[in-house]
Parts: sequence; structure tokens; C-alpha cells
Amino acid sequence: MESHVKFLGLMHILVGGFGGLGSIIFFGLFAGPTTASAYGPLIGYTVTGWMALLLILMLPTIALGVGLLNYRPWARSIGTVIAIIELLNFPLGTVLGVYALWVLMSPETDPLFSPRFQ
Repeated sequence: MESHVKFLGLMHILVGGFGGLGSIIFFGLFAGPTTASAYGPLIGYTVTGWMALLLILMLPTIALGVGLLNYRPWARSIGTVIAIIELLNFPLGTVLGVYALWVLMSPETDPLFSPRFQ
């Protein structure tokens, strides 16, 4: 299960980075909801809201990935919350969210996130 947690941490770093980069590019190129005139402003506002959500979740997702790679105890609870939010991001976010919930809720990961005594 250790390799699953490491892979999940790496995937969260990549998803957070690319999601934030994509939303910054979207805001830079299209400048918000006014460019979606073919379908009306509703689509433009929806896409702008989605890109804003990706931009807001960029830093917590990257921090979660670093926490998972280092087996921090707080990463398991924050990872569960972010995985539930990722379920809305169809199709890749849904797959990552289900995988993250499976890894983080699995009883085999309990020893990995427990405090280590020396």
C-alpha cells in the first residue's frame, strides 16, 4: 500500500500544478465569461467558475501531494476531503477521487500515517 500512497501523492502534485496552470492560461487567453457568446453568458460563467475552483484548489492539492509523499498524519483527512471534491471533476478527477478514497480509507494505510516512535 506504500506504493499506492506515493503514487497518489505524485498524482496530486501533478493534478494541482496542471489544474492551476490551465486555469491561469484560461483566464489569460479568454478573460472570463464574456467570450462565450455563442451559447450565452451562462456557459461562460460556468466555465469561469470551474476554472476559479481549479485555481483555488491548486495550492491545497499540491500541499496534499507533498504531505502524502512524506506520510504526514494530516494528509489523510485533507486527502479525503479533496478526493470528495475531485469526484465532481469528470472524468479524470472522478477516477482520481475514487482511487484516492480507496487508498486513504483502506485499513492497510493506518500504519503508514501513524506517528513513528524512535
